[in-house]
Amino acid sequence: MHRYPIWHIRHQGAYESIRDVYLSNRNLTSGQIDNSTDHLHDPYLMHDMERGVDRIEKAIRDGERITVFGDYDVDGVTSTALLLDFLDTVSANAQPLLPDRYRDGYGMKAATVEYAINDGTKLIITADNGISAFDAIEKAQGVGVDVVVIDHHSPQDRLPPAHAVINPNRPDCEYPFKGLAAVGVAFKVVQAASERFMGGHERRGYLNSLLEYVALGTVADMAPMKGENRLLTRRGMQVLEKSTRHGIRALKSISSTKGKIDSTSIGFFLGPRINSAGRIQKADAALDLLRAKNPVDASRLAEDLNALNLQRQELQHMGIEDAERQVVEERLAYHRLILVKGDWHLGVIGLIAGRLKERYNQPTIAVSGAKSDTFVGSARSAGGYNIVEGIFRASDHLTQYGGHADAAGFSLKPENFEAFREQIVSDACEHLSDTDLTPRLDLDLTLRPEDISLRTVEDLEAFAPFGVQNEAPRFAAIQCRIDRVDTVGQDAAHLKMQVQTGKTRCEAIWWREGEMVYELNRGDIVDLAFTLEARSWNGRTSLQMVLQDMRPTAYN
Repeated sequence: MHRYPIWHIRHQGAYESIRDVYLSNRNLTSGQIDNSTDHLHDPYLMHDMERGVDRIEKAIRDGERITVFGDYDVDGVTSTALLLDFLDTVSANAQPLLPDRYRDGYGMKAATVEYAINDGTKLIITADNGISAFDAIEKAQGVGVDVVVIDHHSPQDRLPPAHAVINPNRPDCEYPFKGLAAVGVAFKVVQAASERFMGGHERRGYLNSLLEYVALGTVADMAPMKGENRLLTRRGMQVLEKSTRHGIRALKSISSTKGKIDSTSIGFFLGPRINSAGRIQKADAALDLLRAKNPVDASRLAEDLNALNLQRQELQHMGIEDAERQVVEERLAYHRLILVKGDWHLGVIGLIAGRLKERYNQPTIAVSGAKSDTFVGSARSAGGYNIVEGIFRASDHLTQYGGHADAAGFSLKPENFEAFREQIVSDACEHLSDTDLTPRLDLDLTLRPEDISLRTVEDLEAFAPFGVQNEAPRFAAIQCRIDRVDTVGQDAAHLKMQVQTGKTRCEAIWWREGEMVYELNRGDIVDLAFTLEARSWNGRTSLQMVLQDMRPTAYN
């Protein structure tokens, strides 16, 4: 029944204030979670910011053709949309160009540059890529087309020969916050550039309107939800709730997202639909939606994305089943890194890797051989293993690679696959111990029954939005009686229960654990690990436990 053999409850015993326990468990003070925008950093602290903005300003004022080259995920699409919004606002001569996952793969290639050159482009601005596009940027600069790189991915051992490389993670950049998503970096560029075209009040209002893009991209890219990310996302969620953009309003409608916007709204409802375009077909449809000029086009595009999302879910489901069967049959979980390979759609291999990582708590790589001449891989980390550094160490076998400590991607020739597999598995074994991979669930405290309430959710709202490195408070409740157990969702995928502890009754849901219904009965007494959420439906707000784990009360 239980997923985690170890429950570590950080605060033991009695407590007076849940807020104080939260702060103490994270070594925070109230001042460190101040929601004032006074804590935002000067964009010009970012290396090459002035040089990049100077070049963008020149292109705008001279009417030069500008191509914004983005990426096909939510972070890339929102980065592109944000930059184009600004360029349109200042009447620049600009166009977008997004890669096709199947035809182009990740990042800017020489063929992309050739297309832009033939179209009269004089300046290329990358969005969520470019830090490893050495050949493409060298080609562009060689024919007099400047490139301004806007990226956040970890650089390799050198920087590309661009006119400007704006990336807080470049080694010589002293920008105080390194965790910005690409859309956050793009926002800082516009924050700097807009000062040259707009007045104070107008500029403040305009920048505020762009924060809904920042919230979407930051949450969907699982960027650390602290520092500037948390402040920008918190305000961006407020903008999202009252958005006037036709595309975002249509997206909220098609996904039944109403009322308060939080990390769950973006991570499970809005983000996956934006992502579905680039996963299954081309990301242009998602960008067109975000930039839609009228409600009719927006509604049509939102319906298209919703259909693609359903297709993505089916492909994902089949891929995960196939991959899990491979793990069991080949006993891959006995390695410290799981590597699976199949002819899966390229758009779902990251989701397959993520699901296996969650289930087995091990770094996981899913490789697709769907393109006969090239294998494409997506990696997710666990246990503190820096997956992109591991891939860097095995890069002799790869044709392209990049990413972050927790998630990365690469491509390679089929004949190099076995050598890569051997080296990356060996690397993980060298850097990970069994202790690193022992599943452990950190919980803040054991809640009193009377504190399982909407009041507790409201008290903790000051610390939101929650996400990576600012996880929602997780609680334990002991001796809970199951009053009702059922399943919900497509294919009965999720477990739904009503539980009682003390005099408190509460609905509980356990995502993707529908099969647990066969192990539980009404009247069972269990201990629960969970987060608390307030959910609104038909004008009514109710409390819901979102389960993280469950075990019989007698478990020792």
